[in-house]
Amino acid sequence: MDLIENRKEVLVYFQSKGIMVTKKALDVILDSSMGELLPKMVTQEVLDTGFLTENDVIKLIRSPQRKKMDFEVYIPDIKAHSSVEDFQEMFMDRYERLKKIIVQSSEMRGTYTIKSAKKAQGKVKIVGMVSEVSTTKNGHKRLLLEDLDDNINVFLLKGKGMNNELILEDEVLGVIGSVSNTGKDPVLFADEIIRPDIPYKLIDEQKKDPVFVASLSDIHVGSKTFRKNDFMKMISWIKASEEEASKLKYLILSGDVVDGIGVYPGQDKDLEILNPYEQYEKLAEYVNMVPDDVNVFIMPGNHDIVRLAEPQPVFSQKIKNFFNENVTLLPNPYNLVLENKNVLVYHGMSLNDMIELVPGASYASVGSSIEELLKRRHLAPVYGGKTPIIPSKRDYHVIDQVPDIFITGHIHSFSQGSYRGVRYINASTWQSQTDYQKMMNFSPNPSIMTLFDLNSKTQIIKDFKES
Repeated sequence: MDLIENRKEVLVYFQSKGIMVTKKALDVILDSSMGELLPKMVTQEVLDTGFLTENDVIKLIRSPQRKKMDFEVYIPDIKAHSSVEDFQEMFMDRYERLKKIIVQSSEMRGTYTIKSAKKAQGKVKIVGMVSEVSTTKNGHKRLLLEDLDDNINVFLLKGKGMNNELILEDEVLGVIGSVSNTGKDPVLFADEIIRPDIPYKLIDEQKKDPVFVASLSDIHVGSKTFRKNDFMKMISWIKASEEEASKLKYLILSGDVVDGIGVYPGQDKDLEILNPYEQYEKLAEYVNMVPDDVNVFIMPGNHDIVRLAEPQPVFSQKIKNFFNENVTLLPNPYNLVLENKNVLVYHGMSLNDMIELVPGASYASVGSSIEELLKRRHLAPVYGGKTPIIPSKRDYHVIDQVPDIFITGHIHSFSQGSYRGVRYINASTWQSQTDYQKMMNFSPNPSIMTLFDLNSKTQIIKDFKES
């Protein structure tokens, strides 16, 4: 049956019930293949008015009767370990997986091990993990690079401008250069640094209806500075199912969803709800207002009541029980597969370290720090800084899959950008300026929701701050 016959059939059906159908309502019915749901549209309200509008149809689309969109979630068993051997296994896993990415690049074909490179003549290519970074008295940068069997000193000469290269301890990189055996030990003079990096990619522009994923972070329910009115305004916008909200299928809350307790000295004075479980109950009251066909994902952050050290496991079953069935709890970090697109979600504690290390970065302008994480294909490349990390046999911070969208939070900033085709966002907070932020002279830009269309480049910013 072609489109014209379908259109006639729908109109005839509603005319037999004494109902007029608006053009927009008819378009939504046909575009959404909702013919089998026609009887459900004949509500008493529609019969009373004699009109079927676009909003009437959208309400049915957003009801629990409609099948949810497909997505992939596999929750790993993230166990805590603490021995020296556990740390070694984690760093070995990091090295092996990032090395595999590096040697796949055309520049790094014919890679040597460090041991074999020391015996070679002319140009060599090696991959190693940086264990030391220093500057010589002549202004050259020196790296101690190691693989699983050996290490070598690598010099980035000032004359070549390479001494300005940002090198972080514990990052994995490739080096192309020449070995010198004139001294006591062989050294490598670098010509080029090769990182795992994100390959350039084009955003797939599909001729499909928008499918939006929305990003929120750092809600801090329980705090006296939680912006409840703004948050409720946002929930009401979703429930109204108008404009872009009718295409919203996924909602991501990327950590610090409650304020917790005991996170910093004297926190109890800043809390409206002292019991953290009651904070989650209150959060659930809000989240459970979201229509059932919107899949909600919630991960922990440093204020939540899971272990502080990353990777963080999912919330307990006690907390899970507060939420409706459309809510999925995630560990931190996590790569979500939505509509065959990779959405990498990370609360973002390592941004504290990166802001201090990346030239020009700040809490108000965090984009360059996010891009440096993508460049290194690792969410927490520096060990021993402000980001507590607990070892596991697998390094969960390695970015194996190239993300289509990268979402972070934590620092209460709002920053968006694109790096080699990867759209990224440091999601806005839903908390007013805190006393600590006043002391740091930092003013957050709160109450902003970001929507990404999974089928196109479209990105929408919704500001819910009360005027």
